[in-house]
Amino acid sequence: MKNIKYVLLCLIMIMATTLRIDATENENKYILGGNLIDESIIDEDLEVVDSREEYYDLERFFRPSDMTILNDENLNILKEFYNKNPYKMDLPSKPFRSGKDTVVNYFNVLREAANPVENNETGCGSLGDVKAPYPVAYNFLSKSYQKELPYKNFLDSFKNMLHINLIKVNNVPADKDKPGLLKYFVELEVIEGSTENKGLFAYYYGYIYLDKENDGYKIVKMDYSSENYLCAPYHGWAYDAQTFVEIEYGNWCSLVEGDVIVNEDGYEKRAYYKDKDDNEYYVLFYELTNGVDKKIADYKKNKDNQWEVIYINPEKCIQNKESEGNKES
Repeated sequence: MKNIKYVLLCLIMIMATTLRIDATENENKYILGGNLIDESIIDEDLEVVDSREEYYDLERFFRPSDMTILNDENLNILKEFYNKNPYKMDLPSKPFRSGKDTVVNYFNVLREAANPVENNETGCGSLGDVKAPYPVAYNFLSKSYQKELPYKNFLDSFKNMLHINLIKVNNVPADKDKPGLLKYFVELEVIEGSTENKGLFAYYYGYIYLDKENDGYKIVKMDYSSENYLCAPYHGWAYDAQTFVEIEYGNWCSLVEGDVIVNEDGYEKRAYYKDKDDNEYYVLFYELTNGVDKKIADYKKNKDNQWEVIYINPEKCIQNKESEGNKES
């Protein structure tokens, strides 16, 4: 029965062009100081993952985060720069000593910042440091990024955001086409305003890219996507690490020989598999707050028995199959 589901799914995937959940960049919209990435959603109402099976717990997709807040430091050395001109600011080098320092301190600055919109009824009066921290946060961006994103646009990208918690941060492998840039995965818990007397929790995940500038690391690019809580439990396989690998790497690319074994360590998941030549691989996933397993990187064991980063794009397997089919017809 499972094989039939896989075959049916492959046919659907070949015909559909919107089933891939890779991000598509919206160049005209910024959020949290970075690009807003719209994820395509699986619009087929097919329950290709049997949610009644014991291993598949839908409850994980509906629950909010209980992660520890990571941006909990008060950077007193930066307080004197609050509310100052963002274009005439010379910050101390200490907050920028490493890529992780820059990322975490960026959100340390933004934690108590708030940019409420008109008719906001969330809170009971003043909201943290209001807009005072934003000029400082803007100076965590590289000079090249500031040219791309003027301060007004940067400030507007935080509209209706009243509190920001950093709940996940990890250095991840560099992009194949950006090998020289540090890359960090982040997940954010944001309190957003409402016209009613309540606040709304929203979750975002994304990637922050950094490069060396002077004596520290500055942000050169940020991409974020919002988390949807009602896609995964009702619409398919692509949000689960095991079935993701079985279908994309197995059915699409014919890479998987045997079972896919998933090992979990907190929110980190590693989906191990072998190919027909007994080569060993794993796909690294992070489980988001909304329960979705997000692919982070591919690894293969080399001749020295060490794991090394490789780059596999299963969508190319589908494209190759389509090309071969067109040639045969």
